Amino acid sequence: MRGSLAAPLKYPVDTLASGTIVGKAGTSVRGGSEMSYKAYAATMQSVWFSEDEGVSWNRLLTPTGGFYNEARTWAVCTHPDRPGELLAGSDQGLYRYSEAAGRFDHVPSPMEGLHILKIAQCPADPDCIVCGTRPAEIFISEDNGATWMRSNLDASTECWFINTSRVTSVHFDPKDADTIWITVEIDGVFRSGDRGRTWEMIIRGLHDNDTHDLVFRDREDGSRTVLCSTEDGVHRSDDSGATWEQLVVPQAKWDYFRSLKQPAENSDTVIASVGDKPSGEAGQLLVSKDFGESWAECEMSHPANSTIWSIGTNAADTSLLFAATIFGQIFRSVDGGESWQKMERELGEIRMITWAPV
Repeated sequence: MRGSLAAPLKYPVDTLASGTIVGKAGTSVRGGSEMSYKAYAATMQSVWFSEDEGVSWNRLLTPTGGFYNEARTWAVCTHPDRPGELLAGSDQGLYRYSEAAGRFDHVPSPMEGLHILKIAQCPADPDCIVCGTRPAEIFISEDNGATWMRSNLDASTECWFINTSRVTSVHFDPKDADTIWITVEIDGVFRSGDRGRTWEMIIRGLHDNDTHDLVFRDREDGSRTVLCSTEDGVHRSDDSGATWEQLVVPQAKWDYFRSLKQPAENSDTVIASVGDKPSGEAGQLLVSKDFGESWAECEMSHPANSTIWSIGTNAADTSLLFAATIFGQIFRSVDGGESWQKMERELGEIRMITWAPV
């Protein structure tokens, strides 16, 4: 074991060319039900909000919004149970947004002065919040941010190329709320079975420890497959991370895989983002319908101007996805990731994009 624990408005609807019916201001009608939602983008100029499926974007004013609107922001996390509640990780600290209040409020934590790169809330226990930072450390709150514990991850503090290691993804295990998985750039995959009190590095078979994201597939026979994106392709584990093997993906134009997302939890469908390098000058999206056994290139209306850094999904509507390049382009899919339309609005440098019902 490595490490231990140290101390809604409703709107009329329009019909898209695809035949999907959506609200003019973030109201989606699919399968006969109406749903109001917002999309969120974490950028180098704070958090931007969209209420019209990514067509237009706005941010809060600094004097009234509670959050400096030029704060470098890397992560956003929507609350699993409370629509309209959002956590944002920045170089100004951790902030919580409330739809009811219409503003951000600072959440005091020991992460002041660090870059808060990733945030996850436990779906089964949303008061449990896990944040990953640069340098690569993990901070855990089990009381909705009132108190925090620094988990001794024992990850490398220095690394080649990016100088300081950083957490690139945080995942609560789909079947065990006490198990947390993280990826670290550039130090591999780590897993904790006790909510961060101890950690195990699981990198056997990885061609590259520059790891970026994970997705999980649990089957009825009890078997599990995990996919991990890295600087050197995508890797698969059939023994819950004990060993890894690199997959051959001929459809990928480059080796640099970044984001991996499933439109629905435990789905065989996986969307992967690829780029020529970090931050890169080109990118593509791939889709697998059999959890990595085979891949196809997604149709994109415009070429990506850099590596596609983030893919945003929500189980409330598995047909609606967003993707963002690191240099500001936003793409939207309304068919579960098969095809993508570039939005006219761009947002400078984007580190994460997501959406959620409000």
